Amino acid sequence: MTTNQQYTWIKADIIYPDRPGRSNYLKRLRYNLRSFLHRCWIRKFEHFVNQHPFLIDLLNERINYSYPLACRFLDKRLTASERFEAICENLLFLPKKLTALPTPLWEKPLNLGEIIPDFEITLSMTTHQPMEGYWVLELWHKSQNELVYLLTFAKLRDALLIAVVQGPNFADSKERVKQLTKACHGLPPAYLMIEVMKDLTKTLGFDKLLGIPQKYQNKSRFIQSKSYVVDYDTIFAESNGLLKDYWELPLEDDRNLDEVPSKKRSMYRKRYAMLDEFSKSMSEKLGINV
Repeated sequence: MTTNQQYTWIKADIIYPDRPGRSNYLKRLRYNLRSFLHRCWIRKFEHFVNQHPFLIDLLNERINYSYPLACRFLDKRLTASERFEAICENLLFLPKKLTALPTPLWEKPLNLGEIIPDFEITLSMTTHQPMEGYWVLELWHKSQNELVYLLTFAKLRDALLIAVVQGPNFADSKERVKQLTKACHGLPPAYLMIEVMKDLTKTLGFDKLLGIPQKYQNKSRFIQSKSYVVDYDTIFAESNGLLKDYWELPLEDDRNLDEVPSKKRSMYRKRYAMLDEFSKSMSEKLGINV
């Protein structure tokens, strides 16, 4: 990145230019209205960004990263002041944690390792909807160079928050999920991503992991599929979460196999071994000793 001298709030015609045969006039009008209503916070945000040279380049390059300040970020309930605090904190917290990385995450995704043969998980800054969080875990099918699953997360006060878990939008998406579940020793990919996030939470030094309740989640336009719909409340409940203001997810699971039917114990042992091996790989790749 080449550092630009300063950052200013992105103009409407830059973020929403007209396209051949398509006018974005209404989007620009809405953007300008929201920007006017949040002008006080925008001035504070400009001042904040200009104190951090790498953010100047990042936000001038990723022009949609600023808009959540005037719109929505992570949770529909957040006020403008809460969004401001959360956005500023989330732009900085992971770079501060991962100073040992040779290449920053906003320049290159970090391969955390293979979870099963030919499927790897990466950590990076999102290229999708920044209102759902800037940081993302992605499950990739290596040989096909195909994004299969993603989970976005953010720092929220003293915890990490899962804001999005999104699945495939392929013609055979249900069959793909079924195959992945079998390959992961009975662990469906959505739940796999949550288990990986639990380990990442501990690796980063946090002791609380939250999940966004369904009714407060910012609706994504990435990987939408009529054949595969994510029910956040169900996923978090089945991950042993407890619903309060957010879903509170345990970081340690009960691995006592005594209550597991004997015919399934081998599958669970293989599942736990898979997760433990990946956790070790992830810690090494992040340069963090746990």
